[in-house]
Amino acid sequence: MWWLMLAVLAAGAAIWWAVKGLLPVNGLTFVNPEELRGSEQGGHELQMLDVRDSVDYMKHHVPGSINISMGRLPYVHKSQLASEEPVLILAENFRQTKRAARMLKRYGFIRIYALQNGKASPGCGVCCQ
Repeated sequence: MWWLMLAVLAAGAAIWWAVKGLLPVNGLTFVNPEELRGSEQGGHELQMLDVRDSVDYMKHHVPGSINISMGRLPYVHKSQLASEEPVLILAENFRQTKRAARMLKRYGFIRIYALQNGKASPGCGVCCQ
């Protein structure tokens, strides 16, 4: 009987994890790369945070972006990023983007942006053209 309760609890946790990844993040704004080119985001410098692992970052990174993988983000965000400046998240997919945005919100970041396609791609147009 206890194994049945454990299985139900595990299934509930898996469902919660899946649903949480689909929920919108309050304060995360999705933008087109064309909107970012030439805009100054209210007179503040845009910080580009690439949360992919270092191998993917080295292969295809946007010049000027800061690479902090998801595992390191809780430990080095204070030394690498300014919470009062806007942040553009470059990630592998929407789930990773939302996870990074939730972390940044928890650490006091207010203006958080992500690309509409949800992923950082080579030549994405943010600053490369």
